[in-house]
Order: sequence, then C-alpha cells, then structure tokens
Amino acid sequence: MDIADASWWLWLENSALSSVIRQWLWLYPMLETLHILSLAIVFGSVALFDFRLLGFSRHMLVTDMARYLLPWSYLSFAVVVLSGFLMFAVDATEIAANPGFRLKLLLLCAAGLNAAFFHKVAFKSVKFWNRGVRTPVVVRAIAVISLVLWTSVIICGRLIAYI
Repeated sequence: MDIADASWWLWLENSALSSVIRQWLWLYPMLETLHILSLAIVFGSVALFDFRLLGFSRHMLVTDMARYLLPWSYLSFAVVVLSGFLMFAVDATEIAANPGFRLKLLLLCAAGLNAAFFHKVAFKSVKFWNRGVRTPVVVRAIAVISLVLWTSVIICGRLIAYI
C-alpha cells in the first residue's frame, strides 16, 4: 500500500477507536505520557547496554546486562508501539504525510535491523569479550549506530508536531 493513499488512514482516523480517544478528555494526554515514559525506558535500557558495549563498566558481564535489560526493552517497546499507534489513529491522514513521522519510522526500522544484526551475528562471539576486555570494533560500531538511531528517533518524534 502506498503511504500516500489516504483511504486507509482516513478510515482509521474516522474509526470508533479514534472517536473514543478524541472524546475522552484525558485519554490522549495519558497515551502521550505513557508513550514518552515507555520510550524513556526503551532508550535508557538500550543506552545502558550500548555504553557497556562501548567499554563502560567492563567489570559487568555483557550477557548479564542483556538478560536484565532486554526484557525491559521489549516490554516497553511494545507499549511504545501500542500507544504510538493509538495516537497516530487520531490524526492518521496528517501524521502519515508528515516527513518527521516517515523518517521516524525509517529510523525505527534501521534501529531494528541494527539490533537484529547485533544479536544474530556479533553477539555470537560474546564469550570472547563478555567481561574485562575491549569489545570488537564491529560491536562498538553497532553501539554507536544504535545510540545515533535511537536519539534520531526521539528527535523525529518531537518534530512531528512542528513540521
């Protein structure tokens, strides 16, 4: 489906779900607050893990950090997606056409691919750099890319209201 095809977005915007969100005075602000708080948890957990990959806190096991932080990332990301979709539904036709929103989605996909590459390829050799040693260059590069992508996602999210 072409993102410029407004029929689906118009249907979503006029759906009962969107009407409920628009009619309840506090629902949209609560969704926005939930979205921001959940995004803070996603970014915080991702950033902590990336900082470890960059060489901070080398005394900590990368595998322990992954085991602790990944569930927080996954759960809070699910809340971010759900709350973001609900906010999108209220004004789907305008938001779908917004360049900041489109770039945000592209950056989210890139962050997902970066994370998938890390977990499917780079993380396989973790036993060699799990604690006390410098992580491989490719792992540090993945961490930097992750931090840049997630920061950019947040910036684009804020820009949606202004462009």
